[in-house]
Amino acid sequence: MEAAAIGAKVFSAYQSIQMGKAQQRMYNAQAKQAEMQAKAQALNTRTEALNHKRQGIEVLKKMLSNLATINARASAGGIDPFSGSVGNFAFANMAKGAVDFYTTTENQQLTEASAKIIEAGGAIQSAQFIGAGNMAKRQGYINAMSQLGDVAFMSMSGGGYKPGGGTAPASAPSSMSRSNYRGYQYLSGSN
Repeated sequence: MEAAAIGAKVFSAYQSIQMGKAQQRMYNAQAKQAEMQAKAQALNTRTEALNHKRQGIEVLKKMLSNLATINARASAGGIDPFSGSVGNFAFANMAKGAVDFYTTTENQQLTEASAKIIEAGGAIQSAQFIGAGNMAKRQGYINAMSQLGDVAFMSMSGGGYKPGGGTAPASAPSSMSRSNYRGYQYLSGSN
């Protein structure tokens, strides 16, 4: 009967280790998933940044086209395109174009910064999952050691277990009981 209890405890200890390792693998997979999701979101954000850059280039092209149109029409009418109201109109067109261009440039910079933040957040979440996995594995070993300690205690307090089927003499010292073990005094609150 005692051999079966010891065997069950040893098997339970082995299972604790395996459960800890399985939890660690699960957390490591979640860490990889968090990294992949963050990278995918960062790529989407970088695509947005490129779109803002394209918009900025289109603003500059449109501004140049408008200036060319203004100059061509003024010249065709025999007016100096760089002075008077025509010059003011061209200047106003350039000012609006510059504002639009700088707005798209700032939007590009903001989305690029956002991509970096997303990636950093994914890395942090991944590190948290990896830490949780390491802790789960460690806890599995701690549980196993506790169960193996119980096996050792059961073996010593029950007279010991001999592989041949017999037991050691039943005269285990009374100081080996759990309540007299010095380590348990601190846990139970008595000194």
